[in-house]
Amino acid sequence: MQIVPIFISGVVGAACSVVFSYGIASLPCRLVSKDANTICQVRSFDKALDSWKFGFAVGSLVGSILSHRRQFILRFQPIHLSTASLITLGIYFSISQSTGVSSASLNSLRGRVSTSSSLPHPYSPRLSAFLATIRWAETGTSESESYRKLVFNGTFNNFYTHPLKKQCAPINGKKVCSTAAGAYQMLDKSWYDIQPKLNLKDFSPASQHKMAIEYIRRNNALSDVEAGKFDTAICKVGRVWASLPCNNYAQPQKSLAELRSVYQKNLGKYRSIN
Repeated sequence: MQIVPIFISGVVGAACSVVFSYGIASLPCRLVSKDANTICQVRSFDKALDSWKFGFAVGSLVGSILSHRRQFILRFQPIHLSTASLITLGIYFSISQSTGVSSASLNSLRGRVSTSSSLPHPYSPRLSAFLATIRWAETGTSESESYRKLVFNGTFNNFYTHPLKKQCAPINGKKVCSTAAGAYQMLDKSWYDIQPKLNLKDFSPASQHKMAIEYIRRNNALSDVEAGKFDTAICKVGRVWASLPCNNYAQPQKSLAELRSVYQKNLGKYRSIN
């Protein structure tokens, strides 16, 4: 009846894998905002569940090896199997985290963003200019350095994922804390919401563009952008970006005249490129 101890070993290994995997995967959740924490925890648990097969396989293998010894059932100690499962799961988790981004691409993401990244090809000139206008309003520049901006102070260099860094500063006499980062000042909860839906592999400039376009689409402004209805489109996405008009966030806003000027300047640039 060797199948029984092997099965028991597999179950113990699977349980250990899920628990250990969840413990590691949920660590970054402490860094995110309260609103995003629930999303983070759920995603961490879903990811941890995926590891049960690996743990079961390792546990069964160990159980199979040990079952050849006499008096296995009497000598069987789940703690031994648990320790082995945790070690092997650590290797598994490290490997799984590295998939999807090659070493070469990861090194490029850690480095400085090239100037060409500020050109969101292959988008139309109007959409490219509209995105550049939002970058300028949110970060003070539409160039390559905008992709590395943290909300209040400093920059980040690793584009493997959203920085998930909370900063606080006084605005109009009130303390405001935010995790906004990147060219479009995306929040951690925005990352946890959009990243799986768009299957984004990183927080690179290309991914940041896609996130911004998704918010423009959700607010039914894409057709207005492509039709050249700048004022209408800006007002529709004002609920997303505090620096734009048509919202009541009580934070500094750019005037419509300023935004039009930046848009027209960028529109000419992107038209000349295309």
